[in-house]
Amino acid sequence: MKPNKSIAEIGVYPPPVGGISVHIERLCDRLEQEGCPFIIYDGSGQSAIKDRPVVPLPSIEKWSWRYLFQRNEDIIHNHFLRWQMRFTLSLLKLKGKKIVHTIHSLRNDSGQLSAVHKMMVYMTGVLSDHFVAVSPEIKDKLVELKIPARKISVIPAFIPPDTSGSNAALAKETIPAFIWDFFAKHPRVIAANGGVGNLYNGSELYGLDLCVDAFIELAHEFPDVGYVYCITHVVDDSMVHAAKEKLQNAGLSDRFLFVQEKIPFYPLIQEAALFVRPTRSDGDAISIREALYFGTPAIASNVVQRPNGTVVFADGDAHDFAAKCRDALVSPPNGLAAYKEEQEQYVEQLKDILF
Repeated sequence: MKPNKSIAEIGVYPPPVGGISVHIERLCDRLEQEGCPFIIYDGSGQSAIKDRPVVPLPSIEKWSWRYLFQRNEDIIHNHFLRWQMRFTLSLLKLKGKKIVHTIHSLRNDSGQLSAVHKMMVYMTGVLSDHFVAVSPEIKDKLVELKIPARKISVIPAFIPPDTSGSNAALAKETIPAFIWDFFAKHPRVIAANGGVGNLYNGSELYGLDLCVDAFIELAHEFPDVGYVYCITHVVDDSMVHAAKEKLQNAGLSDRFLFVQEKIPFYPLIQEAALFVRPTRSDGDAISIREALYFGTPAIASNVVQRPNGTVVFADGDAHDFAAKCRDALVSPPNGLAAYKEEQEQYVEQLKDILF
């Protein structure tokens, strides 16, 4: 790495907490540790207190055009999803800047783009130095959009949290006591997180309904198991109430904890017996990689290619979901340490591309 090279991290910085914002936060941790100067351009639109100085972007597109005529950092690392932003920032190549885009998600919309948009995408591919696709599927979609394959690297967006020294203790201290009390009461806890009320093809996108149904199936067989579901956002309150009512009717309300406080999730993954992600659609879920990094068995739906080491179940099938959880509870998978090494390498690969 060359610390004399300054870098612009352009995206969103927590809060809000999400896959992209946490990725940027942890990447900035690494840059800071290695003495590399950086500036965070934050398009989250939130005025909440951040733990680092950021440059807020109230109007992202307008800012991107103004930024072309301002003093720029040496390396432009863009995380925004819109092609208009990618194109505008790629014009900085004409000023001698290095342009790297991390593509966290991408629809296969090549057939729906207008001629103008296709030209914009093409020019972005010509001008930009590199594209980091967080999954092979995204790389394939970029190639379909005529982005040169030689400019694309597949690197998942996972960066391990800093759990050294006081950082681990500080992270645990931010978790409310009632959550740790729940862990103390239940020797084994299954952890999940996601929104409530988002629909995908008429079903719950994040799979809270599957969590409830599978737990009801497992609960009497495993009386020592509790369930924690951390709610990231609520679109439809009635679905939360319906889940709670179903658990109450099954006599399991005291063993299924809903958490709506905004907390770091990885300390819960560290302590959990299982991490589950029963989503009906997904990208490269950072939480799965976090579980594998900490040696926590991960169970996930088969809606996309999952990371090595993940146990998958049939999409939308609560019975198969429960069966895979049962197997992991009875006989936890071995060899997860190998997957920790795999998760650790991604940040070094990303730094090699940036610098």
